[in-house]
Amino acid sequence: PPADPARVEPLSRMRAAIARNMSDAKQQQPHYYLTVDVDMTEAMSFRRHVNLVLGETQRVSVNDLIVRACAVALLAHPKFNASLTEEGIQYHQQIDINIGVALDEGLIAPALLDVAPKGLPQIAEESKALVERARAGKLRAEEYSSGTFTITNLGAYGIDVLVGIINAGQAAILGAGSVTERPAVVDGEIAPRQLMTLALSADHRVSDGAEGARFLKEIQTILENPTRLSV
Repeated sequence: PPADPARVEPLSRMRAAIARNMSDAKQQQPHYYLTVDVDMTEAMSFRRHVNLVLGETQRVSVNDLIVRACAVALLAHPKFNASLTEEGIQYHQQIDINIGVALDEGLIAPALLDVAPKGLPQIAEESKALVERARAGKLRAEEYSSGTFTITNLGAYGIDVLVGIINAGQAAILGAGSVTERPAVVDGEIAPRQLMTLALSADHRVSDGAEGARFLKEIQTILENPTRLSV
C-alpha cells in the first residue's frame, strides 16, 4: 500500500510572520559575523554581590548584564544603533534594545525602551516585567514597534554559540551562549574561568568588519571589567 501522506501543519499567524520577516531580513541585508569569548568570571561575582542587596523584582540576570554592556557600547559605537534608509544611515537618538522571548507559538523580541540612562536594577526590573507582559500577551504598542538593536540569548538552554539573523530595520544583532567553566590562560597559567561566547551579526551595508570588531571588543571589555556596568 502507498505510504501515508506526510502531515502538513498550517503555519500560525505568528509563525508565518516570523518566516516572512526572517526571509526578508536574510535576503535583503548582507550579514557578516564575528565571535568572541568573554571571561565572565568577574561579572558573575559582581552579579552575585549586586543581587545580595537588591529586592526580588530587581535581581540581575546574565542577560541584564549583557543589555547594560550593549547600551554602554552602543553610545560609543552608534553605527550599530542605526538603520539604513534610502537617504543614508539613520542614527537613532534613543537606544531601544529588543530581547528575545520564547513563546509556545514562536519567538518574539519586544523592546526595552530608552536603555542608555538606566542602571542595572532598573533594567532588571523592566526586563522581567517585559517578559511577563510578552508571555501574557499584554505588550504595549511601542514595545512591539520599537527597537534599534537586538540581543538573543539561548544560554539557559546550554547552547555555546548563537548566531542571529538581523531584524529588519536594524544594523546588528548580538547572540549570547551559556556561561560555562572552561580552561583559560590567565597570567601565563591555565585556570578554570567562566566563559561566554558572543556572536555579532551585522549589516555590511552599514558597517565593516573592523568597526564590528571594535564594537564587539568594547562589549567584551565592559563585561570583563564589570564596574563599568554600574557607571
